[in-house]
Amino acid sequence: METYKIHGLFSGNVKVYHYPSTSPSKKVLLVLKGIYGEHVPDGNSWDNALVKLLQNDYHLIFVRTSRLNDKVDREAFVGKTFEQECTEVANAFEYCRKNIFSNDYEWTSIGVSLGGTILLAVPEILSQMKLVLMVGSGCGRNPETTKPLLSTLPETEQLLQSLDTYHDTFIFLYGEADTVVPADSQRMIYDRAVNYSTKHEWISLPNLDHGLKDAITRQSHMAETVSRYVRNNF
Repeated sequence: METYKIHGLFSGNVKVYHYPSTSPSKKVLLVLKGIYGEHVPDGNSWDNALVKLLQNDYHLIFVRTSRLNDKVDREAFVGKTFEQECTEVANAFEYCRKNIFSNDYEWTSIGVSLGGTILLAVPEILSQMKLVLMVGSGCGRNPETTKPLLSTLPETEQLLQSLDTYHDTFIFLYGEADTVVPADSQRMIYDRAVNYSTKHEWISLPNLDHGLKDAITRQSHMAETVSRYVRNNF
């Protein structure tokens, strides 16, 4: 695993984690985790499992955006705007294209929860993707929320309009037991993508929650489900 640092817009640096493919490959996966999510290279989360499942055939990129270093979870983002978060992700993507991968590499993005929402807000990334796979992402803002990043989300139409110029494959994974993001907010994204993407699919997953965990056993199905749809479509 290789780590790169670029200047952040909020506090400290942005880190880019690159897991090179273990076999010759021209395919890259940009993985955007959910709100306040952080990829921990030696962790045991679904994203670590995803690396093990896909690194044989794909390069994987994770972005750790800037945050208050002495805080954790949402407290680390107090004072940071959604626009700053998106700009940092866009800058990280541009850094990868200029310094790690040449122009003949193909890209896919996996956007989980707010990660997918960020992708909508950064059309310069969205337009470069051969496949967009979203999991539990929404496109609406609760006017009463005071949570960092979420309180500065743009209007729904502003987020959705980037899909009007996306013409490749779009897949949405929806956990039927999701109680975090309203189903209609998720469906609005897919319904907009259907109008312009060349291939699209809505996958309803019974008994799985927002993080694609079994609602009863709490076993995570995120890595295996995401990896299957990546391999079948990219």
